[in-house]
Amino acid sequence: MSRARSGALARVSDALSKLLLRWYPLDFREEMGPAMREAYRDRFDDAVRERGVPGLVLAWCAALADAMRNGIGERARPSIRWRRSGRWGRDAERVVKRLVRAPVFALSTIATLGIGLAAFAIVYTAVSNVLLAPMPYDRPDGVYWVFRDYPWLGLERSSAAGTDVDALAQLDVVEHAAAVRPPRGVTLTGAGDGGAERPREVRRMVVSPALFPLLGVAPMLGRVFGPDESGPGRAPHAVLTHGLWASLGADSSLVGRSIRLEGQPFTVIGVMPPSFRFVRPTGTSGSQGADVYTTLEVRLAEADPQAGNYAALLRARDGVGRDQLEEAVASVGRTVDREHFESHGLTLSAVGAHEDLVRDVRPALTVMAVAAALLLAVLVANLTSLLLVRATQREREFAISRALGADGAAIARATVLEGAVLGAIGGAIGAGLAWWGSHALAELTPVTFPRREDLALDPAGALVTVATGLVLGVLAGLIPGVWAARLQLGSLMATANARSGGGRATLRRAMLASQIALSFILLCSGTLVVRTLDTLLRADPGFDPANVTTLRVPITGQRFPEAEDAARMQERIERALAAIPGVTSVGAVSELPMQGSADQRPMLFPGAPGNTGEADHDRPVVDVFYARSGYVETLGARVVEGVPFQRPHRPGRAEVMIDETLARTFFPKGGAVGRDIHINDDTATVTAVLRQLRQYDLHADGRPQVFLRGEDWAYETMSWAIRSSIDPSSLAPAIEAAVHTADPSLAVASVRPMTAVVEDALRERRLTATLVGGFALVALLLTAVGLFGTVASAILRRKHELAVRIALGANHGGVLWMLIRESARLVLIGLLIAVPGFLLVRRVLERVLVGVSTSDPATIAGVALGLAGIALLASYLPARRVLRIHPATALREE
Repeated sequence: MSRARSGALARVSDALSKLLLRWYPLDFREEMGPAMREAYRDRFDDAVRERGVPGLVLAWCAALADAMRNGIGERARPSIRWRRSGRWGRDAERVVKRLVRAPVFALSTIATLGIGLAAFAIVYTAVSNVLLAPMPYDRPDGVYWVFRDYPWLGLERSSAAGTDVDALAQLDVVEHAAAVRPPRGVTLTGAGDGGAERPREVRRMVVSPALFPLLGVAPMLGRVFGPDESGPGRAPHAVLTHGLWASLGADSSLVGRSIRLEGQPFTVIGVMPPSFRFVRPTGTSGSQGADVYTTLEVRLAEADPQAGNYAALLRARDGVGRDQLEEAVASVGRTVDREHFESHGLTLSAVGAHEDLVRDVRPALTVMAVAAALLLAVLVANLTSLLLVRATQREREFAISRALGADGAAIARATVLEGAVLGAIGGAIGAGLAWWGSHALAELTPVTFPRREDLALDPAGALVTVATGLVLGVLAGLIPGVWAARLQLGSLMATANARSGGGRATLRRAMLASQIALSFILLCSGTLVVRTLDTLLRADPGFDPANVTTLRVPITGQRFPEAEDAARMQERIERALAAIPGVTSVGAVSELPMQGSADQRPMLFPGAPGNTGEADHDRPVVDVFYARSGYVETLGARVVEGVPFQRPHRPGRAEVMIDETLARTFFPKGGAVGRDIHINDDTATVTAVLRQLRQYDLHADGRPQVFLRGEDWAYETMSWAIRSSIDPSSLAPAIEAAVHTADPSLAVASVRPMTAVVEDALRERRLTATLVGGFALVALLLTAVGLFGTVASAILRRKHELAVRIALGANHGGVLWMLIRESARLVLIGLLIAVPGFLLVRRVLERVLVGVSTSDPATIAGVALGLAGIALLASYLPARRVLRIHPATALREE
């Protein structure tokens, strides 16, 4: 073939190779173009030499097919988009490839990050949505509850009088003031025009018409109460919550029709939106919600000024500060005290609605927030330690990269990106786990927990979780990245060859010491909280909940205006329940233990030896309950002295039972049985002294308790207790059938074992203990993994040094002890660092601990020994493995 012809074919081949490269993306051509053109040239030259022009044509066709196939593939590869983003994109692709080549490290790190971030996300959602998020009202910061305080009686956060609300509404600083009665269970027996509805209990809240304008919440359907729709003689109207409306069929035509509450028709005028949540606080039992709202049947200005029957809610005018409002409310209190209480000391106090809502759960959520923050710090320290170990393992790679021209920024960028990728993936997994966990948490949380429905993770919380993981990864990658970037090429090469490096060892030790310190704080906190739960589980509630079933039957004065009628109905219910097969005893009380609710009244023991002549002592405020005969025996309450209420009832002789606190105070030498007690204007004779039943908390007695005989006062809605010889959970159908034999129109509510009532009382603390204890266990796992991985890596890198020591005569035991001693020193440093941190956390823990001291020596010593044991084990195992290697073998490997 002539030289001219060969040159022409070469030029055509060269032009074709340039054309073929157009199939590939630009960044690929820039990086690989010269090498591919050279490969094409060699390929075409070989084809010409071997098979002439036909071979060259075939080579051109094959190259065209390869370019089309490979070029399209390169353009479709996701990594191309990373490359197009510049150096960060190319580095990110390399990071992903390195993680794929180290699956054990990647999966274990992502799993621990996912678990830790899931725990953080659950707590973040609870704290954000419950403690920090404003209430779903118009201008929520201006909404306040107003309470009465009776210092001379020791009563705080008591209900206000109707006249108080009327006076507050007249203040210049107040835009609206509303009165709210406690929600009560009533029987819903009909819905619609003559439609039948199975009898059931709903919570009815009586409010003044100003409530909904005050909250600034519009109804979803219909309207709310007008300003004149309250007082005697007004048509009975009702506003439904969305939940009750949905349970009645979610029919929009229900507005304008009637429902029956306690047999009385109420016209439905509106339905509130699904997001509407309103609760009424009480001084003893926390917040209470409602299903249906009706208006007051009295005028507030005409109410008894000494009777505290209402929760007072007000909205301050725009521009009115809290101090100004509190002073105006206090001035009303001084006027009420002067005019109606002979300047005895009554006060009115204003409390922000949101502050009041979360006051009981704030300590527990604060403890969980601190634990979550500590867990995040442990996650950062753990990931930093692991990335630092990874960086030291890549020293030779760094040295070669620096020798080939890579700068420190590129090395740092790679390490930071590795942490970011791990953190982002861990955050995504944590968000998925948290979505499931937070929904489970919302289901397990007591119904009285404020804003319980907001505990589930929302999209904003999921984004925060992923972002938190990304930030943690970046922070964890910064320290090893900066360390690697600052190393000079000469020292890097020397380090890579000598396998030493005091700087990185110092960083590793600092990270491990910080992990140990943070884990110690979390483990101590979690152990103390779990011990509190154990203390509560072993607490004596004053009764025996086993084999007891409880229920509530609403009987109101609306339906039974005469006390005798209510008493006869209670007798019929009692006989019907007692006739159930397997039932051994039946009793009833106005409020069961652990319900956190009671009436408060002052009492007096005239002539009691314990009287001192001081009114505050001789006339204490007590919790008053109404109990029928058989209640003490059914509940298994402890009788200290005397005999509880017996059948048959002896009319004309009022009877009471008191608790041992009152008996010890007024009759220190005994003899309380048979004495008279005065409660308001009523007089009754003490028949028995009882061990106090825990009404508010399992771990402590509440106010002194007095039980009035229910047959004497015929209390309306009673909670019933049934002791049986069979499984309480199987009694529900028989109980409902028995009550309906007494009256088919009665509702049966809250049928559940008494053990479940006690469990509910502990549920909030159990959740706190579970979450904080879970954080502590995750921190312990992270610390153990970090210690083992880092110490093992450090010992393996010292294999040459250890081999030299043994070759020079050091015995294995001495070398092993040296390594363990170094780990023990690290644990000691971590524990010393933890001391000031734990002192700060103690102040938060004190608000949730019960029966356990924050400085409990057994807990502190146990946690310290446990961490020390883990650290020593993390040193012993890799050290023993290294020391089994023969020194000659170790030296040859180096």
